[in-house]
Amino acid sequence: MTKNLSVRIAERTAQKKPSRNGQNRATFLAIRGDVKQALDDGWPVKTIWETLHEEGKVSFSYQAFRGYANRLILSSPASRATVSTPMAVDSRIGKQHGPATAQATEKNPGEPTTTGFTFNRTPKKEDLL
Repeated sequence: MTKNLSVRIAERTAQKKPSRNGQNRATFLAIRGDVKQALDDGWPVKTIWETLHEEGKVSFSYQAFRGYANRLILSSPASRATVSTPMAVDSRIGKQHGPATAQATEKNPGEPTTTGFTFNRTPKKEDLL
């Protein structure tokens, strides 16, 4: 009698050597708590990677480390809640989203809402030098 397909797959997987990417991801997952704590303390990702690389805890490239940090720490649902604070920093472009953004969304019932830039062709004398 032949074995079930799931049993054959499980046996094959147990005998198979893990891929390099799988090993790197497992390594990152093992140190994820330390990396998250360092990020929360304000350390740059590059400094964290350099320290771990010099200690021999990670052997993969900075680009791979940064990708794991973005996918597994910065994109996680728990970190999205902290990124929505008023002075959150967009990690992709390094810009701050501060109170000015919040002020632009506030509406006064009696005032017309203007957004963007409006060009006035006739300058005011007090604006000229």
